[in-house]
Formats: sequence, C-alpha cells, structure tokens
Amino acid sequence: MFTIGAVPEPSSTILLAEDDLDMRDIIQELLENIGCDVIPARTGKQALDFLFADAMLPPDIIILDLMMPLVTGWQVLTVIQHDPVLAKVPVVVLTAVSEDKPTGIAAFLHKPFRVKAFLDTVRRLRPQAA
Repeated sequence: MFTIGAVPEPSSTILLAEDDLDMRDIIQELLENIGCDVIPARTGKQALDFLFADAMLPPDIIILDLMMPLVTGWQVLTVIQHDPVLAKVPVVVLTAVSEDKPTGIAAFLHKPFRVKAFLDTVRRLRPQAA
C-alpha cells in the first residue's frame, strides 16, 4: 500500500535461503514490505534447485544463511561463485555464528541484525529503475 505522493521502490526478485522458519518469515515480510518478490528456500539444496531450475531467471539478490542442512551456505556460495551468470548476482550473507567473512560477497550481516541496516543493504544492492 502506498501513501499519496510516495514513490514506489522498484521491484526485485530475491532468493532467501534460510533454514530457520521464524527468521525466514520475518525476513520475507520485511522484503515484501519494500516491494520485493521473495523466493524462500529452507535448505541449501532447495536454493540450488531454484537457481538451476530451467525456467528460473537469476534473482536480483541472494540472501544466504551459512548454516543450513543438506547443503551448507558455504557450499551454495561456492557453486554461485563458479557459475558465470550467478557470480554476477550480489550475495548477502547472514550468520548467527562468528565465522570468517566469505570473500566475493556484497554484504555480511550477523544475526540478529538491525532491520534498518538490513533494508539499507538490500536497497543499495537492488537494480535501479531506468
């Protein structure tokens, strides 16, 4: 819903790979509130399945938890970085554990994160309207 005189933000498609249901729901709602289309994935394997689906265009941004079952976020990140198309997609890494910051990512945020900082990061990485 827009207020009179408000300029809508450009729409973006975001792949959200987060195994914690509550965290995934919160992040999805935050993103949808700023006009993003969100593709939720609950495992690293599901994220890769979405990324390599035949009809799937690359998302505008990938938000990636590092600690996920089946295939970790680290493994997903490696696959992304070795694919010539996906390597161009900005990746925002979210993690609750103190780990080394991965190289080649657009942003690194610790959970719990500040909502404003998270949304500012997403807005900065979104494709600009023509």
